Amino acid sequence: MATTCFWEDIYRRVENGGRIEGILEPSRAVILFDTKAGDRYDLFIQTEKAWANHVGMDIHAILNAFRLSRIGRKRLTIHVYGERLVDEERVDSLTFQIPAKVTLSRSICTPTMEEDRFRLLAVSLDRKKKAELKKRFSFGKPQVVYGLLFVTFLVMWLAESVGSTLDPNTLVAFGAKVNPLIEQGEWWRLITPMFLHIGWFHFAINMFALWSLGPLVERMYGSIRFLIIYLLSGILATSASFAFSESISAGASGALFGLVGALLYFGLRDRSLFMKTLGPPLFIMLGLNVGLAFVLGAGLDHFAHAGGLIGGFVVSGVVGLPDEKNRIQRILFSVLTISMFGLFVGYGFW
Repeated sequence: MATTCFWEDIYRRVENGGRIEGILEPSRAVILFDTKAGDRYDLFIQTEKAWANHVGMDIHAILNAFRLSRIGRKRLTIHVYGERLVDEERVDSLTFQIPAKVTLSRSICTPTMEEDRFRLLAVSLDRKKKAELKKRFSFGKPQVVYGLLFVTFLVMWLAESVGSTLDPNTLVAFGAKVNPLIEQGEWWRLITPMFLHIGWFHFAINMFALWSLGPLVERMYGSIRFLIIYLLSGILATSASFAFSESISAGASGALFGLVGALLYFGLRDRSLFMKTLGPPLFIMLGLNVGLAFVLGAGLDHFAHAGGLIGGFVVSGVVGLPDEKNRIQRILFSVLTISMFGLFVGYGFW
């Protein structure tokens, strides 16, 4: 006979990264998502049935109640608890018509008085973890993001009003990155390119990315930290382009890749949460944006993208997450950020 039973096992799973997605009362079934694995669900079922086919019907009803066909081809482990069945050997032959990769786990046990205590512990711990998760994304409101969207649109509108942003002369007039002019002392061209775009399509793609990623990063880091990450990433991106590319360039892509770098920095601090909430959609969005740029013929400044990505990561280490207190780490990342900028600019003049 098993030494643990229904709610005790659920509590242990919540301790190890499980998140309760639903409870079918009265404590008949509980569905958990494994935040560490990122692609696995656990369904815990208590049954009083005596025959395997009745258990199978019970499981099918619970699968429908939780609408588990929606999880697609993710892994699903069904844990069945109860007394020994008359035809226990037939449990392993049960099948389930859902896309998920199903594994059946059987535990023969009788609930004890401890079950109520473990239920309270499991539910309490789950609520605490969800509260911590909510706090992680509530350090700021997306105010700076909308300000950046407005300013970037205003620059684009002004540039299009006096010419065309597809015309190099207009781009130069409105602050595009032009290496010879930077070498002559027009240092502001390390900043202004992140607010200027080459055509409305280029503008639309980047502003969609800012609208998609920006609010998330601003909520995670807070408005002031977000603005610092965005601006310094953009400057480092332009500096990298100045160092390694002679082409005229403009666009917020470098700063946007800086936001990706900020998310990657967060991923190192909380890998399981990153993979669950940020990782897959982030990579899909990046793939779509880069793919669209290639298919539709938009020029890409890969050096700016790389500089922005690395820049966003190191600048995030400088400002830190709102609940980080590591002063030595911030000093080290500050030295790294200044060194990167110096190397890029120095190499560009060399």
